Amino acid sequence: MGKFFSLDSPFVAGLTRLADVMWLNILTLLFAVPLMIEQVMILGPAVSPLMTEGGQFSYDVFVAAVMWAWIIGIPLSAICGPACTAMHYVLLKMVREEDSYVTKTFFKSFKENFKQGIVLQVIKFFVGGMLILDFLILRSRGGFYRYVVFAMFVFLYMVGLYVFPLQSKFENTIVKTIKNAFILTIIALPRSLGMAFVSLLPILLAYFFDMKFIPIYVLVGIAGPAYLCAVLYNPTFKRFEPKEEEVSEEEEMNAAIRKLDELDEEEKGE
Repeated sequence: MGKFFSLDSPFVAGLTRLADVMWLNILTLLFAVPLMIEQVMILGPAVSPLMTEGGQFSYDVFVAAVMWAWIIGIPLSAICGPACTAMHYVLLKMVREEDSYVTKTFFKSFKENFKQGIVLQVIKFFVGGMLILDFLILRSRGGFYRYVVFAMFVFLYMVGLYVFPLQSKFENTIVKTIKNAFILTIIALPRSLGMAFVSLLPILLAYFFDMKFIPIYVLVGIAGPAYLCAVLYNPTFKRFEPKEEEVSEEEEMNAAIRKLDELDEEEKGE
């Protein structure tokens, strides 16, 4: 029993990992608060008739609310980009069991990817919102085109799941990052589908458990599914990372000796 609760036991290691994910979730969620408040304030009145007995739901009012929530949410969502990039930077280190301080590592990546993270988030929010709005408008009119829009949204949703992990791990331009996200979505399609399913779990749980899910969402609703996504995309990332050359202790020692000899020659020359 003592080994079960020892610091090196898998049980304690799992609890430590869970605590790190929970704290990382809270850090990420803090930057999403303005957007979440805006979405609730605008979409809440349009959706509330569905949750009240005898309420009169208006589809046109709902579509208009989605449109305004999308337009106003574009600038409010911008700060979520660097936060999501930093979150994936930390999560990938967790998955690879690379030691790091969660808070320090999070804000280090947040600072380094601030500008590109904002631009990528604005692009994601703009394109995603536009496709959702198109689908809602076409849904009421019928026609085949709505299925085309839905298929585009599903594919681009999977592409979007790679954007911030790629930004956190590889140094690239914004265009190159988006292009690589498209490529990875296709060449790792089974994993991409798995990531899409995992990322939608909070929405499914919220649908079945309603308000009871809020405490769980605050603790692991963002970083929890993202951690599972990191487990899925980690092998794909490793395929494209440069392999580190293994250096023997003897070679490392010889290199150090040569470096010292070079320093001695420089001092003698002076």
